[in-house]
Amino acid sequence: MKLGEHQKTGGGRFRKERSDSLIENLSKEYPVLNKLHGNIKTLGGAEKALGVDSLSQVLKGARKLK
Repeated sequence: MKLGEHQKTGGGRFRKERSDSLIENLSKEYPVLNKLHGNIKTLGGAEKALGVDSLSQVLKGARKLK
């Protein structure tokens, strides 16, 4: 998804994804998340497994997976 297509808050900043967002739902917008292990069900779980703290960092980490 292009950066401009994300939802913005009232202050004009891009909305942060919640940590309880399901990987299954996010993978519709970000297919690279399908590379994550099947036990990882939420964005928070992916952040914890990869040792990062944002969706963009999870996407970078997922791209490095085989």
